[in-house]
Formats: sequence, structure tokens, C-alpha cells
Amino acid sequence: MIKGKGETMTGQLMRRRMRSESGFALVSAMIFLVVLLIVGASLVQTSMQELQVASRVRKESRSLNLAEAGVDYAAWKLYYAPSTPLPVTWTRSDLPTGSFSVTASQYVSGGSPVPNTVVLQSSGTSQGWPSQVKVVGRFLQNGGGTNNPIFSNALFSNADLNMNGTANITGDVQGNGNISMKGSATIDGDVTAAGSIKNGGSVTITGTQSPNAPKAPMPVIDLAHYRSIATRVVPNNYSFSGSTDLGTEGVTYVDGDCSINGTFHGKGVIVCSGTVHVNGNATLDSLQNDHMAIIAAGSVCINGTCRIEGFIYTHNVDVPAGFSGNGTADIVGGVAADVINVNGTLTVTYKEPTVPLPGDSSAPSQFAAISWRRVR
Repeated sequence: MIKGKGETMTGQLMRRRMRSESGFALVSAMIFLVVLLIVGASLVQTSMQELQVASRVRKESRSLNLAEAGVDYAAWKLYYAPSTPLPVTWTRSDLPTGSFSVTASQYVSGGSPVPNTVVLQSSGTSQGWPSQVKVVGRFLQNGGGTNNPIFSNALFSNADLNMNGTANITGDVQGNGNISMKGSATIDGDVTAAGSIKNGGSVTITGTQSPNAPKAPMPVIDLAHYRSIATRVVPNNYSFSGSTDLGTEGVTYVDGDCSINGTFHGKGVIVCSGTVHVNGNATLDSLQNDHMAIIAAGSVCINGTCRIEGFIYTHNVDVPAGFSGNGTADIVGGVAADVINVNGTLTVTYKEPTVPLPGDSSAPSQFAAISWRRVR
């Protein structure tokens, strides 16, 4: 009986211990659950805050984009109707992401209006979020000359100009960035750079060298203007080969990429909305009587060995358009591009262009922003 009683007490103790451990486990589980709930609530709150911030940033970004779109819209309106009476307000509320309202007024300095200069104040709204920008801009005039001053150079780059191979340039060289000549170069003319001029190889320059010079603005390629006056429009990619008639003061507009080689006669320009590949010689029937220019909104690439008799201009306001060559190019005319990188052999003999290029006196005046400020 004593043994049985002892076993009963032991069992009771074990049961009490199990109940105690079960209670401790329950309390621990409840504490852990509460901690998880607190952490989860904190994460949910943080996520909601981040979503609110992301939503606000998206609305702010869209409204700012709409305000800037209003500036572009007003500049476009004034570009094609420069005699519009000021002040004038344009509003667009049919856009998928919101609306904008922009007012164009005459810029006044010292109590007097400044010719060809306007103030564009634009407000954009997206899902109730407003943004405002204020831009002062000027419509650039060419002064009645035939071509923009940048086309008086054998080589002009809107940024850095790099000649790493062999260059033989007859004419002036100008860049809105740094000019670097690391190979063998002979330049029979002046060299002007907004940045530095570095002669790292065997370089001979007969003219003056002018670093840290003022920048020269590049004229915009107005594709819509060229298409509207084109004597021939090609709606897709095109390859020029054989013999091509440029007409008289003609414009051949290619809506896409194009490759160029063969012979050309007449007087005109080839305008390409994409990239131009020069795969062989692009020569004139008569260097004295025929005249040509190649204008591209994309890059111009020289492939292999070629001779080009005409002026090359490539420029894009969104993505810099470059002129590049790894082969051997002999150009009679000139090159103006956003960026020039030459690693092969380049010979340029400057010849003044006599065909309409961007920024000439017959083209619409172009808008250039002087200052930009976010008001709200």
C-alpha cells in the first residue's frame, strides 16, 4: 500500500509539472503571437506609408511632366505661328494622365520688351497634384545669312571631339566640349573649344588655338519642316545606290534609316529621321555644279573606305547623335555632329555648303530656353 501510495504521489507531481509546462508554453505562444501581430502591424503601416509616398511621387512626376509638356506645346505653337498676339493661354484637358495650362507672355527687361523672347509659365495637374514651371526662352534668328555659323567649320562637335587615328583637316575645327587629338593630325585652320585642347600625338596646327571659348548653339533638325517641303518622301528605310537625281533645291526625306553610296547630281539635301550608314563613295557628278548635304536625326556611321562630297549634319535633342568612323573617309564639305569620334583615317577639305541646312534664313526660327525654374 505504501508503494502504491508513493506511485500515486509521483504521478500527481508529474501531472502538476506537465500542467505547469503547458501553461508556460501557452503563455510563451501568446507572447510570441502578440509580438508577431505588432511586427506585422508595423510592416503593414510601413508598407502603406511607402505606397502613399510612391503614389505621391508618381503624381508629382506626372504633374511635372505635364507642366513641361505645356512648355513644349507653347513653344511648338509659337514656332509655327510666331506672330501670335501675346499674352496667350493654351489648355489641354484631354490627356490620359492629367491636364496642363500654359501662358506665353512677352519678356520684359528694364521696362522694355525684349525682341523674340517670351516667358512660358505652365501648370500641370495629375490626380489633383499640381506642378508649375517657368521658362524664359528666345527664338533664335539667323541674321539673314544662308547657314548657321557652325557650318563654317570643317569639323564641329556639340560635345567632345576625339581624333585618335590619322586626321588631315583643311579648315577650322570647333567643339562645345574638349578636343582631343591622340594620333597624327594636321589641321590647316583654327581650333576652338569650349573646354580644353589636348594634343597627345603628332599634331600640327597652322592656325590659332582657343580653349575655354563660348559655346555655339546647334540648330534643331525640324523633321516636320523638311517633310513638308520635301520633293520626295520615302516612308521607310531606304538604300541610295547607283545614280540619284537630287533635283534643283530638292529635299529627299527618308522616314527611317538609310544607307548611302553611288553618284548624285543636282542640288539638294537628303534628310533621314534615323541612322545613316555610308557604305561606299557618295560623290557628285560635278564637284563644281552639283551640291549635296546629308542631314540625320540619328548617327552617321562610316564603313570601310569612302569618299563623300557634301556636308554632313547629325543632331538630336533627346539622344546625342554621333559621327563615327573606323575606316578611311575622305570628305569634301564638312561634318557637324553632337559627338565626333574618329579612330581611323579622316581627311576633310572644307567646302561651304550652298544648300538649305537647319537654322538657315528660310527655316522657322528656333526656340531655345534661357532659364528654367520650378515654381511649385
